[in-house]
Amino acid sequence: MNHKEKYCGVIVPMLTPLTESLDIDKQGVENIIDGFIKNKCNAFVLGTTGESSSISNNKKLNLVKYTVEAVNQRNLVYAGISGNCLEESIDNAKQFADFGVDVLVAHLPCYYPIDEKHMLNYFEKLADAVPLPLMTYNIPVTTNISMPLELVDKLSHHENIVGFKDSQRGDDRLEESLSLWKKRKDFTFHLGWAAMSSYGLQNGLDGIVPSSANLVPQLYREIYDAVRRGDIEKGDQIQEITDVISAYYQQGNILSDVFPIFKAMMKSFGLCESYVASPMMTVSSSELKIIENEVLEKFGIYKN
Repeated sequence: MNHKEKYCGVIVPMLTPLTESLDIDKQGVENIIDGFIKNKCNAFVLGTTGESSSISNNKKLNLVKYTVEAVNQRNLVYAGISGNCLEESIDNAKQFADFGVDVLVAHLPCYYPIDEKHMLNYFEKLADAVPLPLMTYNIPVTTNISMPLELVDKLSHHENIVGFKDSQRGDDRLEESLSLWKKRKDFTFHLGWAAMSSYGLQNGLDGIVPSSANLVPQLYREIYDAVRRGDIEKGDQIQEITDVISAYYQQGNILSDVFPIFKAMMKSFGLCESYVASPMMTVSSSELKIIENEVLEKFGIYKN
């Protein structure tokens, strides 16, 4: 099966729009999905950008339902089932399948220290039990565990594992990953290191997973399309623009400050409110005003 024709492109790790009472903001979901659909981007809900570890299971279910309804079968929907309890992850996978999700995504459980044999056992059990295709996901910044590429390659031959998303940075790791999977038609490699989107696509990457595409999906779609048609110069030029946008909320900030600032940027574009779930802290009204003014001045040209 040629997975590279299906599980590819721009897959956006969607943030979770919240109301002031911290319920799922259905209108915010629809606003964000509208931008994805217009720019041929796929939604990935309940990832790190989506504050998946901070919202209740009922809210996760609502978010997935609203997202599937908004997409309305026009693109794929990826949904995260990561957690520390295998049984709960499998239960969520079954519910998400009933809602109409297309692909499941999971990183490793991150409470107990584990080694490679535990990692292999966990993902094999998960892949055997879930009713949808599964992508494995490596993000050491939150799990404090790095998946060895040898392990990922071994898992790549499981009949229900269709791809791998890596958010771990490192030039050598990226080059090894590209060499391992760029010629595989039955397994896809996706990169969560947004600054390397253009380079990765030039060298065999199947998909990019950039959080900033919540705000400017059109720019990442332009990078993808430019590289695919061989216009490397254009891809690199747009990459530089997206790097500046990402630096605005990421540079010098810990992860728990990154997303509140990013949601304030989203509010400045009229896409959703700026509320975040604890332990993150919503930016103050004065901070919000500063961010809104700066974002519109610096990046307003890219507002859909």
